[in-house]
Amino acid sequence: MANSEAPLIHDPAWATMSDPVRERLVDSAASVFANHGYDGARIQEIVRGAGLTTGAVYGRFTGKAELLHEAVTTRAVPQAPLSAEGIAKVADLVKTSALKIKPGLEDREALLLETYVAARREPEVAAAIAEAEERWKVAHAPLVEAAVLDGTIDDDINPEAVLFFVRVMQLGLLLYRGSGLESTEPENWATLISRVVASFGRPADMISALQDQTK
Repeated sequence: MANSEAPLIHDPAWATMSDPVRERLVDSAASVFANHGYDGARIQEIVRGAGLTTGAVYGRFTGKAELLHEAVTTRAVPQAPLSAEGIAKVADLVKTSALKIKPGLEDREALLLETYVAARREPEVAAAIAEAEERWKVAHAPLVEAAVLDGTIDDDINPEAVLFFVRVMQLGLLLYRGSGLESTEPENWATLISRVVASFGRPADMISALQDQTK
């Protein structure tokens, strides 16, 4: 008798349908990858965390690589609209990323960091992070475009370069926070970041916005 947790064959079209079991597997995979890395993750541990059997995996995914791909692209990258997180402009993005410096990582952050590390060795992981990065750029591009329109990013500053700057700073902070090392004094860091971001456009406007967000 076929396992009731999974269809008889792996069908990509079927996989796009609403499937609570699939969501449980992806949630568990994200947690296992975040805590053990790509090499240390095992299918058995993923299904145990989801309260399922291996049949549930192979009815929905071709294996660990595909599971990782979906975990990275749907869990490591925010799926909700940025406005739902209170992010409406570049200053808000800086607040939620560059100003977050306390040691320790959330599961989503740990997953992203582990994925970048594994991408150096695993082509499948590199493909997953490339797709995740494209989603990140698309989600954040309107913030930079709006900042160009209101002058907080000058016309001679390339919007893609701004996104790259923000992303590199985020990833650098993930690496440092993940090490467990103590950060610099938050107020001093916020002052430095405010001046760096202010250099993108009108200094007074951006510094004021950042100072308001750190109170």
